[in-house]
Amino acid sequence: MSPLTVSIEGIELRFLAQRGLYWPEQETLFIADTHFGKEATFRSAGIAAPRGCTGGTLATISNMLRETHASRLVLLGDMFHARTSISEDIRNSLDTFFTDHSELKFSLVLGNHDLHIKRFPSHWPIEILETGTKLGRISVSHLPQSPVPGSDLLLCGHLHPAYRLVSRFDSIGKLSCFWLSQRQLVLPAIGEFTGTEVIKPQKSDRTWVIADGQIIEIRQPNP
Repeated sequence: MSPLTVSIEGIELRFLAQRGLYWPEQETLFIADTHFGKEATFRSAGIAAPRGCTGGTLATISNMLRETHASRLVLLGDMFHARTSISEDIRNSLDTFFTDHSELKFSLVLGNHDLHIKRFPSHWPIEILETGTKLGRISVSHLPQSPVPGSDLLLCGHLHPAYRLVSRFDSIGKLSCFWLSQRQLVLPAIGEFTGTEVIKPQKSDRTWVIADGQIIEIRQPNP
């Protein structure tokens, strides 16, 4: 899978086809909307859901960490889906992840789903970032908002953005995407058991879709 390096507001960023964003200057990997344990929450409600989604998401994140050699991971909200998401097997999976990446600095911007979690296990090395926290020239949030004063770009999640491809006669399908609008860069959801929301970019926006392991910029907005 080939990354794509893009300069936004003079900041060099690397778009990853695994649905992550790497900032080489700060050795930081950004991801959004893991929704760990969503399948466990569904099963606890008696709804059939596939097993192994959280493990697959963690494997994807680990691969990106190895490929980029990132020293910090910032999750832009919705780490978990609900209070019932932190089941025993999910805790064990996260325990293994943190052990395997013991030198990693892990930061979380709380998302709307995370607010249902009263307390994370105390041995998890999670640093909570306030909405609007500045990391150099970049500010971070879960919900889209304007960049805070003193920052040139906001990174956020929440929307699970996707771009719908259309021909003259039909809708071809939709692809997860990165969406830049008014200095807000919305990351795609990385969680394997999450849906998407089709966006409608404006002419001044930029959109990059993920297709067959490649990052491709869509230069014309939807009609």
